[in-house]
Amino acid sequence: MQNVITPEIVRTFNNPCDKFLCKPSEEIKFIKFILRDADDNFILFDFDNDEDNQQQEVLSYQFTPQYFDIKTLGATKIFKTFDKPLKNLLLIDRFYFKNNLIKEYEFRFPFCIPHSTNTWESMYDQPALGANLKDQMLLNPWETKSDTFLFIDGKLANHERIEYDFSGDQEDFD
Repeated sequence: MQNVITPEIVRTFNNPCDKFLCKPSEEIKFIKFILRDADDNFILFDFDNDEDNQQQEVLSYQFTPQYFDIKTLGATKIFKTFDKPLKNLLLIDRFYFKNNLIKEYEFRFPFCIPHSTNTWESMYDQPALGANLKDQMLLNPWETKSDTFLFIDGKLANHERIEYDFSGDQEDFD
């Protein structure tokens, strides 16, 4: 018998996941992701998902130390739906450093009609991080991790795992 992963369960996780908890749903396909500084609209990255790429892998994002100066991030997700209407989409993002939860975010999207392309923008107020924690995050690249869980009507539909490095070159941020 397979365990059912619910929002209540993922909210109890004390560590980032070391494996994917589900295969990507065939009901939804994320086709674009844009991350920007919401205050000045500076684009940190703009990623188009290959329509044919169905491989699940841990993503790696590298930023510069100036990332810590950003107050609010805007994350735009563009996705397609297929044959069924989708109800009660819930996105839970959990961010960790060395297996300690730093911040959790939750976003809701109530309904998507079948065969549609949708844009979902979420605003992330950055947590206040002490100087010591920022220094540790800089000195320990790839030890900052996140899990993003997408639920459709209470059922886990997608799980994304990401690791971060904040010691990138300044020129990448200008």
